Amino acid sequence: MKLPSAIISAALSCALYLLPLQAIAAEDEKAKLAELKNAISSLEKQLNKRDKDKSKLTAELKKNEIAASTSSKKIRLLNSKIESRNAKLADLGKQQTELKAGIQKQHAAVSEQLAAAYKMGAQEPIKLLLNQEDPQQLARLLKYYNYVVDARNEKIAQYMGDVEQLSIVRNQVSEERRLLNSAKVQLEKDRQELLANNKRRQSTLKQLNASLQSDKSKLDKLLKQRTALEELLKDVRSVVKKMPLKTPPGGQSFVSQKGQLRWPLKGKVAHSFGSKRSGSLRWDGWLIDAKIGEPVTAVHDGQVIFSNYMRGFGLLIILNHGDGYMSLYAHNEELLKDTGDWVLSNETISRAGDTGGLNKPALYFEIRKKGQPADPKIWLGKR
Repeated sequence: MKLPSAIISAALSCALYLLPLQAIAAEDEKAKLAELKNAISSLEKQLNKRDKDKSKLTAELKKNEIAASTSSKKIRLLNSKIESRNAKLADLGKQQTELKAGIQKQHAAVSEQLAAAYKMGAQEPIKLLLNQEDPQQLARLLKYYNYVVDARNEKIAQYMGDVEQLSIVRNQVSEERRLLNSAKVQLEKDRQELLANNKRRQSTLKQLNASLQSDKSKLDKLLKQRTALEELLKDVRSVVKKMPLKTPPGGQSFVSQKGQLRWPLKGKVAHSFGSKRSGSLRWDGWLIDAKIGEPVTAVHDGQVIFSNYMRGFGLLIILNHGDGYMSLYAHNEELLKDTGDWVLSNETISRAGDTGGLNKPALYFEIRKKGQPADPKIWLGKR
């Protein structure tokens, strides 16, 4: 029977009304994330247009540092893959040894079982029947015979299964060794590429530093970099204000953790907040000594609102912690999070480096409250 269109329409309306709220919320978050990424992408393009420092050397430095970062990432991933393959090879080697030992132990017994079975052939139960007069004893013997035959077949089946499994494991070992050797060859290529990129970077950096001999030229450069950062932060804050974000996954507010926040890494503070930098310019954050590739962690739960290269700061990541609080992590070798990602306190977000024209690895770290720099000393806990 065909249902009236009014009933069908009502049923569809009810079904749509009863869609899970979580699915609707997920779509809303997805839309907000797409809007955030588009807004940040626009800001990055505007930042590049506004940047007046268009020197060939600076552009070359950026190109070399991004290329070196890409090579470093490839090397890290390949090392991880090689480590995993070595572990798998060790496990397969153990399986192979155990299977060989088991097969060797079974070999003699199975050979005897096969020889006995061949010798007796199909006559074995008939002989038992002819040699026995007592039906009860014959029944017991036949039952015992079946038990022996089952046990023999089970041993032979296990032996054959182990032999087949050994063949499979041997093939797996061969394939893993091939993949491992291929990964090692690629690793060496990436290492050579990294060395070449670093060599080009050092040459460019040397020329760039030579062009900034006077204190005035250095100060002008630093002021341009700071102005660009301030413009970026201002624009980012306006984007965040227009787009209310969900509560950070940890549930604790940034301000409630004042004086207890984890350090982004465990290095010595080379330059502290408010100390003299150049001329009248002072540090708005901390420059912390680091080892190349050292993990950099988020000081608190938050959302990534910038993850890209910026002149003077290198590979930069900025987290929004809500309530007007942000944290900045600059000069990274590699960025591990993308715009829109949510991160938890103490989660690795990048790896320390020397991008942005540093002479040695370090992390530049800032805390911002409603756009204004705040002294990390009063926010971070004891190490």
